[in-house]
Amino acid sequence: MVIIGILGIIAFFAFVLLIMGIVFLFLKIRKVTAIWFVSTGGAILLISLFVFSGTFLYYISQETSNGVQVEDSTTASSEDEFYEDYGDEYEELEFGAKGISTEEASVQVSKPQIQKLDERGLDKAYEISVTIKNNSSEPIYISAKDFYLYNYGKDDYPKVLKKDYFHEKIEVSKTASFKIYYKYIGKGELEVEYDNLIWHE
Repeated sequence: MVIIGILGIIAFFAFVLLIMGIVFLFLKIRKVTAIWFVSTGGAILLISLFVFSGTFLYYISQETSNGVQVEDSTTASSEDEFYEDYGDEYEELEFGAKGISTEEASVQVSKPQIQKLDERGLDKAYEISVTIKNNSSEPIYISAKDFYLYNYGKDDYPKVLKKDYFHEKIEVSKTASFKIYYKYIGKGELEVEYDNLIWHE
């Protein structure tokens, strides 16, 4: 910024020198001095403007670059916080292991299996077995749609099929076991999510 200020002052005096030369030429006095004023003032003014433009563009590019770096740093920080929150929010388990939900229920999910829904095997589904014991002091309501199956290979959540659809109330200290079927969308690493629990291999 200091350099830009100095260049501004030099350009101003060069402009004054140029104007004086033009006035002298117009009044036809001191022609040699007038020509010198015009040529010198014009040259200095032109050079000052080029240097000023280059310095200004450099300053703008530096500010833009700094702004992008700050934004990238902020974005990276936000992503780190997201994954930290993700890790704090969910308990990761292997298929077959028991986890405790936020409703104080003991939940166990089996590894997804591919089942043939017709004799020719053209219609398939992912099948998981779920066992839930209500350890809380109040009844809990469970639905098959509370369990989400995620296919990493397809980057998608298959839909729950209506076959043997489960939706009921589990009383205190009671245990319920059921199966959930999801639409088959192809091979891929699978993960099951329920409440604060995640099961994977």
